[in-house]
Amino acid sequence: MYILTEIEKSLIKKIDEILSDFKDFEQPYVNNDGDIIIRKKKVTMKKLNNSSILTNIFREIIKNDLKKNRV
Repeated sequence: MYILTEIEKSLIKKIDEILSDFKDFEQPYVNNDGDIIIRKKKVTMKKLNNSSILTNIFREIIKNDLKKNRV
């Protein structure tokens, strides 16, 4: 486990103060290599039915291509 120095603790505290203004980020932490990690919170968005829109577009393209080839 990585042991934080006083300077690193102070830095983490200041980063945490800054991040308090931004709700999209989790609290910073130090990994075993001594790197400061700031993760973005996972945002659950409403799932859109984009696949069906894309499917419909390709259907139209293929349908139009087939019409062109028949003539």
